[in-house]
Amino acid sequence: MNKNLIIALFGCCILTLTACTDSIMDATSKHVYTESESPYLRVDTGAVVTKNIEFAVGHFTAQTIKLSDFSDKFQKNMNMTVDQVMNGLKDGTVVFYNISPTKNNWNKAATTKGTTGWYYNSAGGVCAVNDPARTASLEIDTSTKSLIVNINDTAKAGTVLSFNVGFAVKGPDYDKYVRFKCDVSVTDPTIVLTSISIPAGDYVTFGIDFNLYASTIQTCMGVSVKDFLANMDYDSATGTPTAGTTHMYVVNQTTGAWDNTSAYTADAPGYWLNDKGAVCNWGATGFSMFADTNIKDQMLYIGRAPALTAGTQYTISIGYKDKSKESNFFRFIITVTLL
Repeated sequence: MNKNLIIALFGCCILTLTACTDSIMDATSKHVYTESESPYLRVDTGAVVTKNIEFAVGHFTAQTIKLSDFSDKFQKNMNMTVDQVMNGLKDGTVVFYNISPTKNNWNKAATTKGTTGWYYNSAGGVCAVNDPARTASLEIDTSTKSLIVNINDTAKAGTVLSFNVGFAVKGPDYDKYVRFKCDVSVTDPTIVLTSISIPAGDYVTFGIDFNLYASTIQTCMGVSVKDFLANMDYDSATGTPTAGTTHMYVVNQTTGAWDNTSAYTADAPGYWLNDKGAVCNWGATGFSMFADTNIKDQMLYIGRAPALTAGTQYTISIGYKDKSKESNFFRFIITVTLL
């Protein structure tokens, strides 16, 4: 009896071990994803490249992410060179898809921009070219081995969106990957907001130093402060016109319209302004301030008319535009307080 019991127990143990072995193998084997499935995203912060991409209103140009700049990440996370990744896209051993951070999986949505990219709506979701909410796009330039990010030319300042794309070794999962997180925003560097206070006294001025806004001038005008002033269409030192193409303007603070018709009415390049911030002549009804560009001093001088009341406040807007390339412009919005 005891012998039979021992044999039965031994048999049960063998069956149990066999069942456990099969269960362990099932649990640890890789799932092979079909073309219709969206693989999960294995979280790996070391495989992520975060790019903050800013577009400037009025100066929209495509921005490039060179994959060669991240060759070490491709080598470490995919064990591939950038060239091998590009070749893998051609032969199908490498995939390039969107990633859904909220769902933590790969989004295998078909391309909507050519054969290598997508359009995105204002929420960062993949969309079609004719989607009213289309805001940005991304595609691969295989010839330069780069990602090209662009913004819709109707995008407004303050626009913010984010999208994620990734390269991965195909199958049985997408665990070997490099992910690019693109945080896109639209700014308006063409506007400089500043506040000044002018001391008491007739014709007293306050100088705004152009050198404090060198980065704005470089971004918006494409030149240094020195070259920006050298290209003015009037020489403030000699009081004579020049062959320069950059003109000083007064901008309507309410409508944003540039005054393209008024001639210089103060020491050129410069204007007298009334209490509404519009161009006027000295002595005209409401004349209150003058704005002069001094090339030698590299300053924009804002001065007060005679006999004005202390504590009075004005808002004026002074702009500069290259008449030969009107996409090159910027303007100051200046709050002026009289002391």
